[in-house]
Amino acid sequence: MAEENEAQAHRAQLSEHHRLGRNLLHAQTRAIDALIHELHALDSARENEAIRVPLLMLQAVGVSVHSVLTLTHQRDMSIRDCFGIARSAVETAVNAAFIAVSGEPMAKRAVRHMRQKRWRDLRRQGRVGKHNITVSRDIGIEMDHLPGVREALEEFTNKRGEEVRSWTPENLESRITVISNRHGRAGLCLGAASFSVYRPASELLHGTYYGVNLFWQGSRDVPARGQEEFDELWVTEHFVTLLTALFFAASGAIDAISAVHMLAGHSERQDDLSRQLSVLVEEMGKNDQDDEHDFCTAEL
Repeated sequence: MAEENEAQAHRAQLSEHHRLGRNLLHAQTRAIDALIHELHALDSARENEAIRVPLLMLQAVGVSVHSVLTLTHQRDMSIRDCFGIARSAVETAVNAAFIAVSGEPMAKRAVRHMRQKRWRDLRRQGRVGKHNITVSRDIGIEMDHLPGVREALEEFTNKRGEEVRSWTPENLESRITVISNRHGRAGLCLGAASFSVYRPASELLHGTYYGVNLFWQGSRDVPARGQEEFDELWVTEHFVTLLTALFFAASGAIDAISAVHMLAGHSERQDDLSRQLSVLVEEMGKNDQDDEHDFCTAEL
């Protein structure tokens, strides 16, 4: 009886951690919406690319957080697909912050990359085995009918005539460094978010056996073989990874973008939410049944 009572109490604690973590992610979606509202007021005509580009990218981060919230409403296997969503959200948050702190020239570069990419995607060619594949769509206009597209294509074509696929030469780490130089806390948050999810998400997205095993075993000695073992793994490893990645991605982007445009109140709200996250993660560490696991967050 005592063991059963203890097990029930532990299940209740996992449910409470699950609930509180989701509450924090909901709070971040509201924080994103609040910043978007103020950014829109700064550019109601939608003509300032230095505001508009990060705004739309911030909105995309919020959409991804909502998707993860939908997939983690129940503690089931749907959480597997959240890793790819979280990685996308983290990279989008980094790019939004990077563009914001770099100013109008970087925003315009992102727009030029988008324009030439849209044109290229009207006619795509590839090879699968011995077969050449072409997918095309005729929109009834020529390239020169679209201002700036030819110049953008030239910018993103190398000397061998091949497409330059990266929208900026700075890799993810370098972009985070640029952000850190402008806003230390934002850079730290985005670095923590990337560190948290990038590696496991890569394995799951690339479909490796390691990724399959990671989902069932995490960092534990043996794979979960029953509902209770999987529930423990779900909350204390998978959900924690997603929670920290998405929380810090949103926080870093909010901090950087609000600082650039001198919008007050957003950073203070992130400080308060970060304290709530620290308390939650500390409590999760105390109640983890695996003594070899310890959860902690850096002071931000």
